[in-house]
Amino acid sequence: MNINDLCFKLCEKAGTSGDEKIAAEYTKELLDKFMPAEIDRLGNVVGTIGSGKTHILLDAHLDSIGLVVRGIDEKGFLLVDRVGGMDERVLTGAEVIVYGKEELFGVICSVPPHLQKGDNKKELLNLKEMAVDIGFNKEEAEKRVEIGDRITLRTHQAELLGNNISSPSLDDRSCVAVILRALELTENKIPSIKLTVLFSAQEETGGSGAKTAAFNAMPDYAIAVDVGFGNDPYTDKTQTVELSKGPSIGIAPILDREMMKELKELAVEENIPYQHDVMSGRTGTNADHINITGGGVKTALLSLPLRYMHTGCEVVNTDDIENTARLIAAYLLKKEAECNA
Repeated sequence: MNINDLCFKLCEKAGTSGDEKIAAEYTKELLDKFMPAEIDRLGNVVGTIGSGKTHILLDAHLDSIGLVVRGIDEKGFLLVDRVGGMDERVLTGAEVIVYGKEELFGVICSVPPHLQKGDNKKELLNLKEMAVDIGFNKEEAEKRVEIGDRITLRTHQAELLGNNISSPSLDDRSCVAVILRALELTENKIPSIKLTVLFSAQEETGGSGAKTAAFNAMPDYAIAVDVGFGNDPYTDKTQTVELSKGPSIGIAPILDREMMKELKELAVEENIPYQHDVMSGRTGTNADHINITGGGVKTALLSLPLRYMHTGCEVVNTDDIENTARLIAAYLLKKEAECNA
């Protein structure tokens, strides 16, 4: 499995929250290689294999942030709103793809600095003050675009130095790649446990996919895999983690302490680098929802360090992807051994 190619192909697939169909269909094809998979009512991709007494759920969310068309003005410019936590600071002048009746190239309008006056030079535009230029007048735009159509950032994918890669939608497609790699590492090696893999929809808009799919699965244990804040020159190092130093093992009141300890012990045993991510309450990930499913699910969180979250140039390290996958694989193999003890 070539991690770079896998991540880039996953990130190319359109799949903003609530409109994950294209990404879901592609991801289902990938998951089908390891277990029978389906796309459920909410757009989750779910696969299950095995029938053992110990049931483990692995989750990474499938959806990505983006924009939605809320109107077309009299000159043909598209008025937009956010889908998920799009960072307004990176939008003016950005290239986008509009998913209308066909894929359309667009540019988010930007006022030249020469024409900005007074305090306007310092103020950020509110998203509802922004518009997308697709080059058509109102009549032609309405033939191609409808209210509700989705928009994503159009930026380049790149292999960087130090085994880093850059792409939009690495949050959370890089973690989908983590789970697929873990499945490859454990293929045909865990026959005694029941394993459900969930590539969940709508995480960026409240976690509906994980809530419903976890309820349907009702696992004993779950590991949620999401991205965490990678450090850069402008962030507080006490609130971020380093790229290439391994996954962060979550520590929070809602996370199971014994699972956290198991993961740390396995990391040491397998010589897998790891970091800590300490949270005072909820985690802001699907772990928050899975944990309180039904009568409760013992849940752990592994976070993949990522820089420039919710922009079009997110960056992760492929060694971290491999090491996160290795840690998940080690956990699954440990549970397999316990079933046969």
